[in-house]
Amino acid sequence: MKKILFILFASLMLNSCSTINKVVEVDDRNKQIKSIKLRQQLSSIEKNNHSSHNLTAILISETKSGLKPDVKIAFQFKTGVRSEEFDSVMYFVLDQEQIKAVSIPNSTSQLMLREFVVPENLWVSIVHSKSILYRLYIGHDGIDVELTDSEMNKVREFFNKVIQQRDALFPPVPDGKMKW
Repeated sequence: MKKILFILFASLMLNSCSTINKVVEVDDRNKQIKSIKLRQQLSSIEKNNHSSHNLTAILISETKSGLKPDVKIAFQFKTGVRSEEFDSVMYFVLDQEQIKAVSIPNSTSQLMLREFVVPENLWVSIVHSKSILYRLYIGHDGIDVELTDSEMNKVREFFNKVIQQRDALFPPVPDGKMKW
């Protein structure tokens, strides 16, 4: 009985320490970098043959002292069938509006990993979107990843924290003091 309770307790502790679908804030005072991270296990559907894949999305915001935060989204795709990499283009589909994002060059070819910059002008749109769909391409095959309500809530929470962090560091200029 003690062994079962110990195993149950250990599994609960490991599960509570998991960073999947949790927004994690890190303040590294040595490097003077504040970061916010969200890691999600997403289920994707391939457009051409309707097969599903496991996909990991990692949203990362890093703020170096004195600089505005930048947000990147990285996708990891695990497959044993294909040798191709992700294409260098992805699309955010926010409430039926398709927005193109271009990849950051990647030096690793061992993992199917691609990073994309999320432009600052999309942050508020992402927070207020009713539906979010990521569209990725591997060769000619398209993969659609539509976020569930809980995943969308975590993405909104992530971007709200990034926006709050940006606004705390760089408050908006009052209308009367703007320079044209």
